[in-house]
Formats: sequence, structure tokens, C-alpha cells
Amino acid sequence: MLRSASACAALVLLILVASCAPKKVESPLEKAPPAEIAQARDLASSGDIRGAQNAYEMFIINHPGTTEADLARLELGVLESDIGRCQSAIAHFEQAQDSADHAIALRASLRLGSCQLRLGDPERALQTIEPLAGERFSSEEQALLWETAVIAAEQTTSAALALRMLDTLVERGGAPPDPQRANAAIELLVQKLTIEETLALFDELRAGALPHVAVSMRLLGHALATQDTDLVVRASDALRASDSIDDPEVTILVARADEFLHGNPYVVGALLPLSGRGREVGRQLLQGMQLAALDEGGPELAVEDTAGDPAKTVEAVASLIGNQRVVAVLGPVGSRTTEAAAESTRRAGVPLLSFSASEAATSAGDEVFRFLYSPRDELTALVGKARARGLSRFVILYPDHGYGRTMERLFDQEVAAAGGVYCEGVAYPPGTKSFVDYVRTVLETTCDVVLFADVADQVALIAPTFAAEGAWSIAEGALPEHAERQVHFLLPSPSWSSKLLGRAQRYLQGALVALPFYGASETTLNAHFRTAYETRYGKPPQTFAAYGYDAYRLISATLRQGNQTRQALSDALKSGSGVTPVTSVDSFSPERTPAHPPHVYEVREALLQSVE
Repeated sequence: MLRSASACAALVLLILVASCAPKKVESPLEKAPPAEIAQARDLASSGDIRGAQNAYEMFIINHPGTTEADLARLELGVLESDIGRCQSAIAHFEQAQDSADHAIALRASLRLGSCQLRLGDPERALQTIEPLAGERFSSEEQALLWETAVIAAEQTTSAALALRMLDTLVERGGAPPDPQRANAAIELLVQKLTIEETLALFDELRAGALPHVAVSMRLLGHALATQDTDLVVRASDALRASDSIDDPEVTILVARADEFLHGNPYVVGALLPLSGRGREVGRQLLQGMQLAALDEGGPELAVEDTAGDPAKTVEAVASLIGNQRVVAVLGPVGSRTTEAAAESTRRAGVPLLSFSASEAATSAGDEVFRFLYSPRDELTALVGKARARGLSRFVILYPDHGYGRTMERLFDQEVAAAGGVYCEGVAYPPGTKSFVDYVRTVLETTCDVVLFADVADQVALIAPTFAAEGAWSIAEGALPEHAERQVHFLLPSPSWSSKLLGRAQRYLQGALVALPFYGASETTLNAHFRTAYETRYGKPPQTFAAYGYDAYRLISATLRQGNQTRQALSDALKSGSGVTPVTSVDSFSPERTPAHPPHVYEVREALLQSVE
């Protein structure tokens, strides 16, 4: 990393800052020292190390508290460190550090740091020389500063401190004697950083300089691994703005970031329960998607199994986003797995088309779209059609369990919102087989619009009980002679099945049914879908197969319109990009829910007729 292009960038940077380089560290005393110090220098030059030491020591004794004595201490320390006696030299440097002569104090700190490093203490060495990074010494001592900084950086655990120092050295310390080794030290330091330190340094170091480039690359790698979109944007933007963008490793990493941010428009993820509970729903959804992919010739489907488990869902969505780079995700099924998947898709900005009927599904993230209708959506449609026919008095017959109680509460709210009259609902134990008493209780009310909130097998028992008690639902015309009153039935989709008419057709005439998908519809597209599905899978399509078919087609069509990044795709879906569907879901509202209510049908003989 940062070997060729970055080295050139560093050279350009050094040339640009040369004009503002700091003044060279130099003391007037060094050029014109006292005679005794000059004599000590001569003795050292001639090889008389002991004589030089004695001369320096005598001068220090004879001139206590003077800057000249500080110079003697500095030069005595240098002499001893040069002959490998750093332990004794340290005391001289520490005293010279306090000199009133700024240049002597700075040089003493430099030499002290060098000795601390040689004695195996890179942490203290860095702390000592870190304030010197913005200074300029003689060429010999500047090289020593670089060498000390680089070696200490290679050995230290204080990586953040070392990087800050090297950042300043790159800016003001002149060219390093060994640029490749300096670069290697920067790379090594970055790998030692914690992510918290990396984030802090990203904001502190000079943008575009080599340490900042290395930190940005580390941060970008982490952001890609954790699928953190905001961090990917920040780090990749920093690298694009640096002179190192032409470095091959930087270019490749930024390209990965682009693909992560925008997704691969040729791959769509499918996040479905293909094992465990819910696997039949997952299988139907997948078959619908696969059939649509054959019809459309659109993006590839990358499929992951959630097994209906939130923990597995997190792993699965991470694989789709991190490995497959999907542009969107179809799924998962249910509110818990949607919530689990949404955290990852939110960070990556990936549109998630959830097959959850929960109204809370879209609150899991700004890129979560609810492809299924909620129970409230169906009740709103049914009550609205009934009110349009002048019907105003409503009652619900429901099993006393979670779903039934939820429907009772929602029905009450929707009737009130539509300006109708709500009679107290009638509950019965789950699994009830005889409904005479409960039907009589309903008929004792003044309400004649009855919502069934149970499965189709139970509806097949309940509807004839009303007729037996003299209350008939009819499509048009007069009531049967033996009928005492007319009732109007409302059925949400869970209360309907294709077999229901075969069992209770006579008693359900005129009933209104909310159905997102009607398998017997004779529209051209529905007929094609039904025929193609039966040919491929050997059975008629059910509702979830239709949902899968339309969800894939909606994504494929929106991509073909030129919305080929995750953000563009999400924006287009929020703006109402649509498709002619086999279900009622042709597009999304700005709230990321189905833009139009589910179709409502009326039972007419053995068929359902769409209610306009």
C-alpha cells in the first residue's frame, strides 16, 4: 500500500510546504562556545574520550546554573551516548532539557528520546520527541529525529501518538531518510489502532497526507465489513480527494466502496424462510420470484434462508449485502425478522421490501417498504365499500384469541373513522364448532353488517348458521321466502379460501371479500401468471406466490427505468414507481406502504366480482 503514487504525493507535499518550514534549531553558543567547551570538543575529536569527559564535567562544576553549563551537559551526553553509555547520558540530557536556551533544550530532548529508545522504552521515547515533530534540526539531527520516530513507531503500543507525530513530521520535518520504511511504519501503526482511535485520527490528521490516507483505508475496510454506509461515504470521499487515489490499492478499495454504496443492479436479494416454520410461505414467495425472473429476464436472484430466525436473518442479510452487493432485498417474512434485517439494510442504504403485514414494519428503517397489506388496510377497504352502499351498522364475530381480539379493536376504530355505528363484538372460544348461540347474540343487536374474523373452515360453519336463524346474505333481488332479515357479510383475506364457495356458496352471496390476489381473475396478466405457474410447479398459485411475483417485477421494472443505484431505486419506489400487478400492490405510497387498497370482491354465484 502507498508505495509508488503515495511516495510521489509525499514529495509534492514536501515541496509545497518547504516555503513555510520552521526555523532551524540552532544556538549562538554552539557557534562560539567558551574556550573550555571548545577544548573539550577538540579532545573528543582527537579520540581522547576520557579527557573530553573530564573537561566537560569540570566546566559544569565551575559554571553552575548557566546556559554554557547546559551546552556542556548536552555535548557530554552526546559523547557518552555515542560510545554506548546511554544510561549515564540520560541524566545530562534531562538537565539540559530545562535550559533557558531553547535550542539547547530542544536538542537535549531529541537526544534523550534517542537514548530512551535505545534502552528499550519506545513509549517514553515517543512522548519525549513528539513535541519536536514541528521543529527543524541540523541535517544530522533531523535524520536522527526521523530514525527515532520511525523505530519507536514500529515498536510502540501508543500507535495514535506515533501517527500524530509522523503526520507532523511529514508536514514540517523534511523528507524522511528512508521513505519506504516511513511508509511501512505508518501502515504498521494503523493496524495497531483500535477502531475508536482510527475514528478520532480520521478527524484529527491532515486530510490527504500519508497518515490520513492510511487511516482512511483502515476505516473504509472496517466500514465495508460492518456495512456502515455513513462511514463508507466519509472514508471513500477522503480517499478520492487525496493524491493517493491513483495508488492501485486505494483505487480498488474505493471501487469496492462504490459498489457497496450503490449495489450491483444485476443482483437482487431474496431473504426468505426456506426451512423451519413458515417454509411453505417462503417456498411460494421464491417460486413467484423465480417465475418473474424468467418472465422479465431481469436481475439475478441471490437467495438466503432465514429459517424464520432473527439471528440467522442478520447473518443472511449481511451476506447478501456484504458478499453479493445486492441492490435491493425482497423479504424477509414477518415483523421480527424484518426488524432484524432492517438494521443492516439501513446502514447500507439498501431498499428492503418486507413481506410483513405488521403496520410497524416500516418503522424499522427509512428504506423498509411493506409489500403486504395490514389487517387495518383490509378492514378500511371493506368498511369503505360497505359505507359506499349505504350500510352503517357493523358488528364483528370473532374467536377469542390474539388475532381475533386485534381484529375487534381495529374494526371498532375503522367503523368509527368511516362514520358508522359499531355494536359490541361477539367472541367465541377458538375451535368452536356450533355457532348457534353466538349467531343469535349477533342477531339480537341492531347491526346487520357482520365481519367474520376467523379462518375459512370456520366461516363455512358460521355462514349457514345465520341462514338457519333466518338471516340471509344475498347479492341482489328478494330474500328467500323463509328469510326473516338480510345481513351483509365482510371477509378479510384470512377468512377466504378457494374451497369456501364449494362449501357455503349459497349462504355467502353478496358478501364482500378483501383479496390482495384472486387466483381466478381473468385479466390477461393474471391468466398468464396462473398458466405459467401451473405449468412450472404443477399447482395453482397462492397469494404469497403472487406477492413474490409482483415484488420482483416491481424492482426489475424500476431498475430498467434507469434507477440503478440503491439510493435511486429507493427514491423511485418512494415516488410511486409502479408496475401492472397480479396482486393489488402496484406501487408504494410515500409512507412506503401499498399505494392503493386491496381489491374488494363481491360473491356472485360461484365467482367473485370486483367491486368498483
